[in-house]
Amino acid sequence: MPYAPPRICKCGALVPAGRACARCSKANEKARPSASARGYGTDWRKLRETMPKTRCAICGGHWEPGMHLDHRTPRAAGGTDDPSNLQWVHRRCHSVKTAGQDGGFGNRRGQRG
Repeated sequence: MPYAPPRICKCGALVPAGRACARCSKANEKARPSASARGYGTDWRKLRETMPKTRCAICGGHWEPGMHLDHRTPRAAGGTDDPSNLQWVHRRCHSVKTAGQDGGFGNRRGQRG
């Protein structure tokens, strides 16, 4: 199994690759708006319930509980919640796609956590 060396957190602490120190993690979590504030409230939950359960749009695997309903064109890039712009993806597939597009969940395009 490949080994990823530790890295330096924003605050200067040495942390495992792909992580932030506990202090920065808590600060990031406090700064992030709630799901409802980001547009994923009651209407979004109702939309998720009505979307047909299809295979993962990335890997083609079967639908399973816990899959993410992903925007093909992100909201930040002008995408909408229209069903034609939505696709079911596995959590792991969504994480890879998001990291490739904008550096990770909640980061601006080109920004890495």
